[in-house]
Amino acid sequence: MILTCYYCTKELPSNQMKRCSRCLLVTYCSKECQTISWKASHKQNCKIHPSLVSPDDPNKAVSKAERPEKFTPEWIELEIDRALSRWMQLWRSCFQMYAWMCLDLANHPRERVMTHCMQLIVQPRNFEDDPAKQYFIVEASVVSIADVQARHPTLEVTIDPTDYTRMRFVVIMQNHLGEARRLRLVQWNDIGLEKKRQMDKADSASLGGDSPDSPWVQTLISAVDSMSPSEVEKMFGKKRS
Repeated sequence: MILTCYYCTKELPSNQMKRCSRCLLVTYCSKECQTISWKASHKQNCKIHPSLVSPDDPNKAVSKAERPEKFTPEWIELEIDRALSRWMQLWRSCFQMYAWMCLDLANHPRERVMTHCMQLIVQPRNFEDDPAKQYFIVEASVVSIADVQARHPTLEVTIDPTDYTRMRFVVIMQNHLGEARRLRLVQWNDIGLEKKRQMDKADSASLGGDSPDSPWVQTLISAVDSMSPSEVEKMFGKKRS
C-alpha cells in the first residue's frame, strides 16, 4: 500500500513510512518531516487516540502492551479510524487537486487559502472489501474555516498569516444516521499555488466555485464512486510513484 507523507506529500510504501504514535493517523516519510511538521502545526492539532489515552493521565498514551485487545469496543473504534485513514491516504493526492481547484484561486484574494477550504462529508459502505471504496462522498463543498471551527469546537486550525502556500481540506465521517463520528483536517504546503493563482480567470472559474452546482462537486463525487485513485490521478496527468 502506498502512503503519503503528511508534511511533504512524498509517496512511499507503507513499510517505509513512520506514523505518529499519539494519534496514529498521520504518516511521514522521514524523521525530519515528522519533526518539522510537529513544530509547524501537528503539535497543536495532534490528539491522543481515545483508545490509547492512559487511565492515569489523559495527556499520555498507553504503551503498546496496554493497547486494546481485538474485538473489544476500544479496538473497534481504533479499527474505524484505521479504515478511514487508509481510505484518505489512497485518495489524498486526488483530494489535494480538488482542494485547490474548488477555491477558484485566480478570482479571489491570496488569503483565500487561509479563510476557506474544501469539506467532504462521507459515509461508510456496507460489505466493501476494497479499501478505496469503503467510503462514499455524501457532500462536497467550499466552506469557511471559521464556520467549520464554530460547528466543531474541538477542531484546532493553526493559521500562519504569512503562509500563502498552506492548503487544507476537512473530512467529516458520518454514520448511516447522518451523525458525525470523525473529523479530520488535512494540511500541506503547495509550492505551486502562486502559478495556480495566475491561471486564466475564466478557466479557474470553470474548475471551481462555491455553488453546490459547481461542476467539480459532482465530478469528485462520481470519481470516488466509480473510479480508482490511480485512474483519477491519470485523468489529471499525474503518475503515482
